[in-house]
Amino acid sequence: MFDYNNDVKHDISVAAYFLTEKEIDFDRLCWMLAERQLYLQNNFQKVDQNYIKQRATNIYQTSPPYDVICWLISEIDLLFKRNYFKNIPKPHFILD
Repeated sequence: MFDYNNDVKHDISVAAYFLTEKEIDFDRLCWMLAERQLYLQNNFQKVDQNYIKQRATNIYQTSPPYDVICWLISEIDLLFKRNYFKNIPKPHFILD
């Protein structure tokens, strides 16, 4: 997605670690990732719940490792927190 320096990679890894520590159900993590991916894909517009459900199901069926999903969620959240997307308000689903 982006070419990160080591500090950014470290920050994403730390955020992913803390997300992993929350022990969120795998299906919920799939939903969270789907929501973020579709938000980006849809030019920062809210996405219909049915599309999120379809994407979450696809993610779930591919069985990615738990820690990879946490890393991807943390990556997207960090991009929004650090304003990588200029003039785009932080969406409601970004974790603090």
